[in-house]
Amino acid sequence: MQQAINLIKSSDNILILTHKNPDGDAVGSVLGLAHALSCLDNKNVECFSKSEIPEVFKFLPGVSKIKNQIDPKHYDLVVLLDCAFFSRTGVDDIREIASSHNNLLIIDHHPKNKTEQDCILIIDDKASSAAILIYNLLKEMRIKITKNISDCLLTGIFTDTGGFQHSNTDPQSLETAAELMRKGSRIDKIAKNIFNGKNVPAIKLWGKALSRIQTDKNTKMAISYISKNDIEECGAKEEDASGLISIINTVSDAKFSLLLTESENKKIKGSLRSEDYKGIDVSEIARSLGGGGHKLASGFEMEGEDVENSVRRIREMILKNTTTLSS
Repeated sequence: MQQAINLIKSSDNILILTHKNPDGDAVGSVLGLAHALSCLDNKNVECFSKSEIPEVFKFLPGVSKIKNQIDPKHYDLVVLLDCAFFSRTGVDDIREIASSHNNLLIIDHHPKNKTEQDCILIIDDKASSAAILIYNLLKEMRIKITKNISDCLLTGIFTDTGGFQHSNTDPQSLETAAELMRKGSRIDKIAKNIFNGKNVPAIKLWGKALSRIQTDKNTKMAISYISKNDIEECGAKEEDASGLISIINTVSDAKFSLLLTESENKKIKGSLRSEDYKGIDVSEIARSLGGGGHKLASGFEMEGEDVENSVRRIREMILKNTTTLSS
């Protein structure tokens, strides 16, 4: 961690970016780190997300400062958060924004065998969230945790632990959450914004997906999908599907759940969830489909002619890999 601290201290122009389709941990971690580093002398800090920030996270302080375009200038430091490859950010090549890989710091908590080359790493796949790693970094740097910082980091921890319901809710997560609450953050307000802030189009979209849930007797999978037509008919956005997979995962006789969402660019995005006691490692399924993630929460993306045909095709692919499902 000291190498990372030295690099941050020696850098004046810093860019922080995360993966496409950012979740609460990605958005909260980016903003929490940005607020903290902006407090240091002579630091110009910019944030980037290729995708629009989901509406449910628009309550976070400083969210309007996250840009969807990168200044062509070279940065002294590029911080890649909540993922380990530039391909996941929508940025093709680090050389477009930094003079060399030596200017790259990766902070991530996802299991992996490899990362971008020649960079400084803060990686801990035992951590429940990237926000936990940011909090630990700021403590090491002796940076004062303001309410803005704590609101952002607590949102990251809260969302990646499923509101402290997932099996990754460990003592460190709860202890860090308590520390952040002592800084003035309120879990009830975060929960209200994330869980109770659904608009009518989003609720209609959820209704469509929930009405077509099916369970597969061979794989013990609960599966549903959202098409582009669904999104258009409901007047919703693709981001309105956020959180839906957790509801599908409550089907009692299923060992894991899958939600497929059809995107504008002829891509099919898959979200996989399970619970620890069900004995399924969904990251194995995701990897077999070109994706990755955690044992209990993973995802993938693939080309798809349409979502209904993709449901059949992916079902067959998962069935062929049933020997890898049990953890």
